[in-house]
Amino acid sequence: MIQGLRTRARVRVWPIGATLVTVAAGMAYTMLHTFGPGHDWSVPGDIWSAYRSADYIAWGAYGAIYAVGTNVITFPGMLVVLAPVAKLTGALGLREDLVTIPHPTSWYVLGPYEIALSSMALFASDALADRLGVSRARRRFLCVAQAIVLWNVDVVWGHPEDAVAVALVIYALIQAFDGRWARVGWLMGTAVAMQPLVLLILPLLVFAVVERSKVASFLVRTIAPSVVLLTVPLISNFSATFHTIVRQPNYPLIDHITPWTSMAPKLGGAGTSVAVAAGPGRIVALICSLLLGIWARRWREDHLMVVWAAGICLALRCFTESVMVPFYIWPALAMCLLVAVRSARWRLGAAAVVGVAITIYSDYHLGPWWMWWSVVSFGLVAVLLLARPDVSEKPTRPDGQGRQPPTDDDSPALLGALE
Repeated sequence: MIQGLRTRARVRVWPIGATLVTVAAGMAYTMLHTFGPGHDWSVPGDIWSAYRSADYIAWGAYGAIYAVGTNVITFPGMLVVLAPVAKLTGALGLREDLVTIPHPTSWYVLGPYEIALSSMALFASDALADRLGVSRARRRFLCVAQAIVLWNVDVVWGHPEDAVAVALVIYALIQAFDGRWARVGWLMGTAVAMQPLVLLILPLLVFAVVERSKVASFLVRTIAPSVVLLTVPLISNFSATFHTIVRQPNYPLIDHITPWTSMAPKLGGAGTSVAVAAGPGRIVALICSLLLGIWARRWREDHLMVVWAAGICLALRCFTESVMVPFYIWPALAMCLLVAVRSARWRLGAAAVVGVAITIYSDYHLGPWWMWWSVVSFGLVAVLLLARPDVSEKPTRPDGQGRQPPTDDDSPALLGALE
């Protein structure tokens, strides 16, 4: 067993190293990069909403997680994962950042935990790149690029549920390419329970990946975890739970306005707390992903094209949201970089540069709203186009034949420097 762990550690040495570096750098950034008269830590604000709901689970009030005003709008999977840590920090008497506490000491435990959880995406990305036959040098480059764009999700915004959900989807794709359909269903179901945005990939899996005879059981496994987790909140506080899950409130005067903000149903509020419903835009994205899934049936035996189509599915959210938040672009970027690593070196380099650039740009309110939305949207389209597999190549097939992976000799100078 120990020998097996050592072997796996050697195979995933770069994701392990990137995780350790990110945890150390993230903690240093959040605690040393202070602001305000009280020298407040730069702790990601969004994590505390989920953490307070996790407190309620730890206290035995699971049914109240959507009724306590924490603004949690995702499914409860990550809240369950955070509950043991909330129990621990509560027992230790550590403080949480509920009313802008300058130094929330719970971060000593929560910070490394949520950053390490988010880094699961690095391991999944490396595993799929390995499965697709990517060379070691390019996998190292991919790991570095993925860690850079992931920083916005785990350190700046504090949304490990997005990273974990996308990681589980990537592992589900690996299992699908190997024909292990039961695992695909449970992995996808757990991913949905973490963050329902991955439902955008569901039509692609149903129409272009999963065997037809396995679709029914796959859908049952995909739905089951979320149904189980949502049953108690729906029974205990139906109105609050239904309002949160279905209407998906978001705040255009805090985050970023899009062309669709004025069309979204208004949910009330005043000042910066004015809310609109994000639900309708996400339904549009789901309909588009359904059409894409039907169209992608021609790629059933081309694994690389399937991964690229998954990137398009996740990008649809960014193009249809009534309110945009910077970390929304990461899931699509993660998938695109996975595909671009099999492309020509100039396309890989360009995709990485554009992806990092729009990640950094997205965190600032530069210029009018239409400029921000245009830069981010066109940048994301550029990454999608740069990552698109060359249709002139033979498709990758389940028998392992087809496209040949780029060799280390193909790698740009930076890739060679990482060896």
